[in-house]
Amino acid sequence: MSQKACVFCFFCFLLPILSSAQNRYDVIINEFLPDPTPSRGLPESEFIEVKNRSPRDFNLRNWKISNGTTTGTIKTDYVLKSDSFLILCASASASSFSPFGSTIGVSGFPALINDGGEISISSDLGEVIHAIKYDKSWFKNDLKAEGGWSLEMIDPSKFCLGKENWSASVSDSGGTPGHINSVDAINPDKEMLALSRAVVTDSVNLNLLFNEPVDSASGANNFNYFISDGVGNPDSAFTTAPFFDQVSIKLQNPISAGKIYTISLQQVEDCKGEEIGLNNICKLGLPKKAKAGDIIFNEILFNPPPYGYDYLELFNRSSSVIRCSELFVAGINADGSLNTPTALVKDERDFFPGEYLLLTENPSWVLQNYPEADSSQILSISSLPSMPDDIGKVAILNSEGFILDELDYDHHWQSPLLTTESGVALERIDPDLPTSLASNWTSAAASAGYGTPSYKNSESYTDSVFTHFISIDPKIFSPDMDGYNDFCYINYHLSQSGYMGSISIYDINGRMVRRLVNNEIWATEGIFRWDGLDDQQNLLPMGHYMIYTELFLLDGSVKKNLSVCVLARKAH
Repeated sequence: MSQKACVFCFFCFLLPILSSAQNRYDVIINEFLPDPTPSRGLPESEFIEVKNRSPRDFNLRNWKISNGTTTGTIKTDYVLKSDSFLILCASASASSFSPFGSTIGVSGFPALINDGGEISISSDLGEVIHAIKYDKSWFKNDLKAEGGWSLEMIDPSKFCLGKENWSASVSDSGGTPGHINSVDAINPDKEMLALSRAVVTDSVNLNLLFNEPVDSASGANNFNYFISDGVGNPDSAFTTAPFFDQVSIKLQNPISAGKIYTISLQQVEDCKGEEIGLNNICKLGLPKKAKAGDIIFNEILFNPPPYGYDYLELFNRSSSVIRCSELFVAGINADGSLNTPTALVKDERDFFPGEYLLLTENPSWVLQNYPEADSSQILSISSLPSMPDDIGKVAILNSEGFILDELDYDHHWQSPLLTTESGVALERIDPDLPTSLASNWTSAAASAGYGTPSYKNSESYTDSVFTHFISIDPKIFSPDMDGYNDFCYINYHLSQSGYMGSISIYDINGRMVRRLVNNEIWATEGIFRWDGLDDQQNLLPMGHYMIYTELFLLDGSVKKNLSVCVLARKAH
């Protein structure tokens, strides 16, 4: 046999050994260019750079690259050596990228979505080796996100990290295909594996969502999961490709409608073998269709500060778990027509009783400006309804187009004590009173940063115990917008409808200083608030004030009440 034939036979013998990776993440996606226009110096074409971070070499024939919809296949033999890079691109662009480093033109190379999408690489055996799900926020630079700059992994040893381990290239040419990344650095993993939420499919099936990829073996151990209220360990569990940040659970014992359960985890590990941290428990329950009034508007920022963003906060005041994919938000025009509704979510999640959900186009801005905001309760929405700075109308709808709640807001609902309305959110005072009631809305407190997105309102109110048809609370209030007893609330509960009434405020000398309500028809229950101002919207001095209420029916029946409150000031 000739020497040439021996070499050929040896290579043929070697190819199966090199054919596929034995471990996930042996080969990783290290850089990619989703939007090549305008070019900074790179070819004006998309590319994906992969890196072999293992000590082994791999033949990439029949490996696949996918965007979740389209899949391209490497049709030629190519040995990707240990600690080396390879540029993958469309076949027509291979000659343009080859001067930058080793390049393969892939038949059917999948298009990369500019605004955000997914990329996965799989071995010839169909095993997912690495997958990422990206969006524009990964650039951490709004200008570079508009095109011409690649996204580079910061620390290749932290391949499980998402956004935290990616950044826009800082190379003058816009990227570093075939070379060490321009942003290459040690990037400590500051976040432990955490259970984000559970989504129930039916009475025996649910999906668990994590903040990062899960180790397949520990994720598939059904004894690592326990459901409360007698449900116990599930029948089975398995991690879901291609991102492995979800675990599908099948229960032995079904859960019941109308009941909230908890699922707790132990010994589940991330892709680096580190065990889950303290965030290892979450709620779950069978969802129901939302009815009118189940989901309500609870807070709105329609006049944000310069360079800020609008937001809408929802509150689930029902006793039911509501599926977010069945909720939509829309603006309402002056003629009553609806604008095109926007879905709340792309990825399914449940909305539990007593929870808040914040809708915004820029969660990062909210988290930077409101430190108390709960990131897990913030939804990034593609487009909020238009919300003018003076008046507007927005609605929440279900999947059938029925309105669940609508808010006809007015900037006059803001506190007269404000020096500016810019950057001040309107908060709902009582979730059980009508959304349309102007007196049920007020400005967020200064002490709360003029907004409480995704958590309890600074000016929220809980009914006091009634000993009469009128209840005053608090007895001492200080209208200084610090979020503590800023208003005097006048609550009422009536035994029948049809009453018409007035509320007047008198000072200690018996002079009327404020006509708060003037001969209006009252509901059977409700709330009014006094802000400490007189009829000319001037702040009244400290002291005792009398609140006189008079109600009457058409049959001549009359109800009267006189209560006393104290307007106080903080000591300086």
